[in-house]
Amino acid sequence: MTVDRELVEHLLSRTDPSALLPARRSGEAARIELPLKLVACVRLDESRLDLWYVIVRDARGVSYGVPCVATAEALRRARPGDGAAEALLHRMRAGLKRMSAGADGSSGDALVITCWHADRCAGERGFDVDQTNELVVVGERAVVKWLLHPTTEEHPAPRRLAALAKASFTGTPRPWGLASLDEAGADVLIATVIEYVADAKDGWEWAVGDVRSLALGEMDEPTALRSIPAIGRLVAEMHLAFAAGGRSIAADAEAEGWSIEAADDLREADLGAPTSGLIEAELALLAGFVGTIIIDVHGDLHIGQVLRASPGDGLSIIDFDGSPTRSPEQRLARQPAARDVAGMLASLDHVGRVVLHLPEGLDDGQRARVHDWMAAAQQGFLDAYLSRLAEAGEESLLDVRLIRPFQLQQECREFIYAARYLPHWRYAPEGALAALLGSAFERPSITMRERHET
Repeated sequence: MTVDRELVEHLLSRTDPSALLPARRSGEAARIELPLKLVACVRLDESRLDLWYVIVRDARGVSYGVPCVATAEALRRARPGDGAAEALLHRMRAGLKRMSAGADGSSGDALVITCWHADRCAGERGFDVDQTNELVVVGERAVVKWLLHPTTEEHPAPRRLAALAKASFTGTPRPWGLASLDEAGADVLIATVIEYVADAKDGWEWAVGDVRSLALGEMDEPTALRSIPAIGRLVAEMHLAFAAGGRSIAADAEAEGWSIEAADDLREADLGAPTSGLIEAELALLAGFVGTIIIDVHGDLHIGQVLRASPGDGLSIIDFDGSPTRSPEQRLARQPAARDVAGMLASLDHVGRVVLHLPEGLDDGQRARVHDWMAAAQQGFLDAYLSRLAEAGEESLLDVRLIRPFQLQQECREFIYAARYLPHWRYAPEGALAALLGSAFERPSITMRERHET
């Protein structure tokens, strides 16, 4: 094993950092500071000398997880078809067999497998969606998500998935398992595996498609809005499942933490003095929400995390990793349900911004249809969400007064995300923030709360 590690270290020293990143994240290579240090490595397939998983760390201390192929000259990130994801599923299935025989299910080396389900499947293809991490579909049965930045900190996904399973929540694809790497005695989550939902599209595809068809007169508004109430109820069901696993009451420390965190986001978003001043006063109010119920939440909820399958328009929520702009500790912390609600409301606005930004352009009437959809979608989502909580006698799970400040904070996070990962995305939070600030004195969320209380 020492010889293998020395070989990987040698190849790493000759590797261009951009070769270790997913194609969609190639721009991040400019921020990587050399030298790269090999933190951990393991073969994914013992029968192949060229197929590895490595964790490397740059001079800033940022870690990168890389399923990779070792060539004669250097390392490169494994591409769909190279067999890395397929090899991981083979290891997972072997682990499940041992578990069924009464053993501990571990793989026997530094790769640690947790498996709940595994089927035999082969063949890989990429899954081209806008994700911080990298997705690979294997055998049209499973989706392997390779985490781009694995750390030794506890990861929220295992805890969230376990809580949902315990509450019999069926609104997420069946989890297959987890893969971790042993780094100096600590388990580092490197990949999650879930069931692949055939003929499903994420919301950035299906919702944008519906609204574009609405704008062009190819679909009527009720049809373009048909999935929105179901999303509201599904998110409420998710929160009820999380609440069944435990809830707390926010103390001074939590509320003050939200205010400080929001102020930090505003500062990093770098929006300029006039806009920042308007937002700062509202975000400061977060410190006053002591006593709000807090639960586990999704943490990065937006329309892209909602799959819609056809036929039947079945919906499911995916990706419980938490926000990519948050620290592991922040992603694990209980939060108000309003955090997820604000994220979804923001993304429904962003769906409209995407359609308004499409290169073919829209006339005034078409643009009006998009704006009407944005307002109706946000109202429809919130109405359905509140209705489901009321049915369960759990209206107090949502403090609607938090929605607006959390939406403002979410737009700040969108600016941060654009700066870090996707510069062209900046147009979406710019439009959304202008709309929010233009309605600064209307307080629509309070009106909705009062209407549901009468």
